Amino acid sequence: MAHASNAGTDTGCNCASSPLLSQFKPFEWVQTERIDPSQQSQAAFLNDARDVVQGAQTLVQLLDWDEDRRDATSPDSNTAPIFDTCQRASLLRLIAVSLGLLHARIEDQFESLTG
Repeated sequence: MAHASNAGTDTGCNCASSPLLSQFKPFEWVQTERIDPSQQSQAAFLNDARDVVQGAQTLVQLLDWDEDRRDATSPDSNTAPIFDTCQRASLLRLIAVSLGLLHARIEDQFESLTG
């Protein structure tokens, strides 16, 4: 998964002192250090947005497949759905919140461009 922002990741530990962690670089779709500094903020946003959209799309497809699979099995079958009702509701809320946060960031981007 792409990672461009470190918002909310401060755990209070001094992890940078670890030799291995100091070498670690999170995956990015667009490597921000290779582009013009004036475009780095936009690249970071695109990295996050791409992950949110791809994750939401994959999750919706999985939920739809699981529902179709559940509907296709006979009541006598022991085939249980992968997700129970509570899990489905939680995953759908995750999708809604993720897309809502993405929408808010898109609106912020538009506002900064049209200021």
